[in-house]
Order: sequence, then structure tokens, then C-alpha cells
Amino acid sequence: MSARASIALLASLIAIDASTVQAQAGDLDDRLVALTYHKVTGKPLDLQAAAEQSDVVRRAANFDRPDATRAESERIGRELASADARHEFTVRVNDNISEYDHARGEFSVSLFKPGMYLQSDAFRQQYLIVFDNAESARAIAMPKEQARTFDARLNQSGRGVVDEIHFRVVGDGDPSGAVTGQNVVRATLVSVRVLDRAGAVLFTPNIGAAAVASKSADGAANTTAFDAAHADVAGLRVGVKARDFETTVGRLFGKVARVKRSDGWYPGYAAALEVNSMGCMSIPGRRHGGEPGNVCVTAYLDGDDVVRGVRVERMFSFIDAETFRSTLVRRYGPVTAAKEAGGYQLGWGPEIDPHLAYSSSGPHTALTATYAADEDMMSSSLNAAPRIRVTLQLVDAGWATSKK
Repeated sequence: MSARASIALLASLIAIDASTVQAQAGDLDDRLVALTYHKVTGKPLDLQAAAEQSDVVRRAANFDRPDATRAESERIGRELASADARHEFTVRVNDNISEYDHARGEFSVSLFKPGMYLQSDAFRQQYLIVFDNAESARAIAMPKEQARTFDARLNQSGRGVVDEIHFRVVGDGDPSGAVTGQNVVRATLVSVRVLDRAGAVLFTPNIGAAAVASKSADGAANTTAFDAAHADVAGLRVGVKARDFETTVGRLFGKVARVKRSDGWYPGYAAALEVNSMGCMSIPGRRHGGEPGNVCVTAYLDGDDVVRGVRVERMFSFIDAETFRSTLVRRYGPVTAAKEAGGYQLGWGPEIDPHLAYSSSGPHTALTATYAADEDMMSSSLNAAPRIRVTLQLVDAGWATSKK
């Protein structure tokens, strides 16, 4: 018998909206969601720990608990082995619809905005469910005159609605990069109906294939997919000769200095090219460490004088995390991984050796983007917004793989 669903629609730390709604109780098999997630992704589930947290083991007498744990662990293992990725889950979620966006000519369904997720609890763990094709269900496009009547109808019920959702579990992680955590369940919407509280259908979106699409100021969708072979950071690429790179980076950012290999570098790096190497550093005791607008570039070279890694840092007076996220996703497409360790970090492309990564705690992917506050004592004492350091790093993953 499945655990009672306890699902809340929550906003992640960088979500645009912080609204919280409740799903209708008992509507989702939390346990099966978790088992399907572990089956689809291959992420290990600690069977013994899961068994020890089960009601049957917790109720067992001390003498019988080892046998009960073993039996329950085996049972969960059998359930995991039989989990079917094709299983279609259904849930009804209490939600709300935004005010009318006059610039875009649309309303938005809150659940399907970036940063929103369903929380499912199983095995004493939280599983955060995000939808990789949520954008196709988010917007309710409507002419202004029709929208006026629709808006009045929503106001009569406090703008509350019920989302009737059918979905499948397809992987791990939020492709929009807005939700992070240990168990982020990537799901695909199969069908959606948005109902009023009386059960009448308000909106039935046409569900599209998985894609992360954001909209520009004119409302046009911008969608791209990461291409490691042609990726660049600030117009700079890996796999080019050092002399060509130096010409380009010098024209774009200023004087280039060549430095010899330093201790602690990845073994395949033989030298580096640097621009403004100290300009993005925070120096204790100096109020203005990295000045807003400063750009710093480091390019790592192999023994053949070919660029194999590029790091570009830029200091901002302030930008919010949502602007960072949406801009980078629009530029590079659905993310491979996202973490909130040592700053908010997004990753794209294949995995690389952790020694090549920008941060040991962040995504170990060919391309990473990191958002980090750069506060000093003065800005903290004045409650001023912190400066923000954005760091992009691109590594030649194909080269790194060949070095193993």
C-alpha cells in the first residue's frame, strides 16, 4: 500500500514567485515515484536505510528488527526492480493563475513557471518533481477583451484553480536549472487540464516535447541546445592555437600575459594566457576588490600550445539570480546539472575529470556558469546589495577524455 501523498507546490530559492499551494491528499503514489526515479536514473537507493525507516520495521520488537529489516529491504529491492519507466502518474494540484500580462497577452499557470516543483516524500526523503516541458503548459494566451472576462471569473474564486496532471518520470535534474537538490525528479507532462474549483475546464494546453524555452521582450520563444563542439564563452573557444586566441582575446579584453605552469594545475595544462588576472579578486581590507565591469580571462594551454580550457569572470554591481539563470539557459539550452554549493552553479555538456572543474562542489561538466555574491564588510554594514561575480568556464572535454 502506497504512502499517503503529501505534496506541496514550492518555489526554489531563485524562483520568480514564492507562492505555495497544496495538492489534493492521496492523489499520488509517492513511493512509486521514488522507485521509478531511482530505476530510471540508476541513482542508488539505500535499501537498508529505506527499510529501517519503514513502519513495519519501526514497529518490530528489538529482537525481531534485524529479520524485519532484511525482509523489508528485499521487498523494496523487488519493487525497485519491477518499477516501470512507462508508468503514467496522475495528480491533482491546488494552484493559481497569475494576473494578466498585458505585454505578452497571456496569463500564467503558477506550477509551470521556472523554479516551481511538486514535493513528494518517500523513504524519509524529499523528491522534488519538475517538468521538462512545463513551458508548453504555462501560458494561457488570450486577447485583451476576452482576458477581461476570464480575469473577472478568476477573481471570483481568488484566482484558485486545480491542475489535473498526467506525467511520466524520465530522468534526474531540472533542465531549467532553477531547482536544485539531492533528488530532483525530471518528469514529462503527458496531459494537463486546468479546472476551476467546481471542476469545470478552464484551459487544456497542447503539451509539447521537452524543451526549455524562455521569451524575449517581444514575446518570441528562444530555445537552443548545448553543442560542445561549437560552444564558446564570451566569443572564446577551446581547441584553437594559442597565438590565434591571444590575438582575439587581446582585441576584446586587453593586454595578454603568458604564465608558466603552476603547482596544482591539471596535469595536461602546460601554460596559460591571462588578461587582468587580479581584477576580479576580492582582497581583504580593500573595499573595492573586483570593481563592477571588470572582466578577467584565463586560457589554459596544452603542450602543443592549444587552448584546452577557458575561464571568463565578470564583476557586476548586482544582478539577481533569476536573470542569471534565464539568460544562461536561453544562451546554452537545457542544463545538465545545477547546484547551490559555493554559489549558484549551472552545468552543460559531458562530465569531465573533477580536477578540471571550476569548483569541486559544483557540476563537473564541460561548461559551467557560477553566480556568487562578493560581499565585503562595508557593503554588509550598509545592507547594500552585494557585487556579483559570474564565472563561465569551458573545457575541451574530448581532449580531456583522450588524456586518460
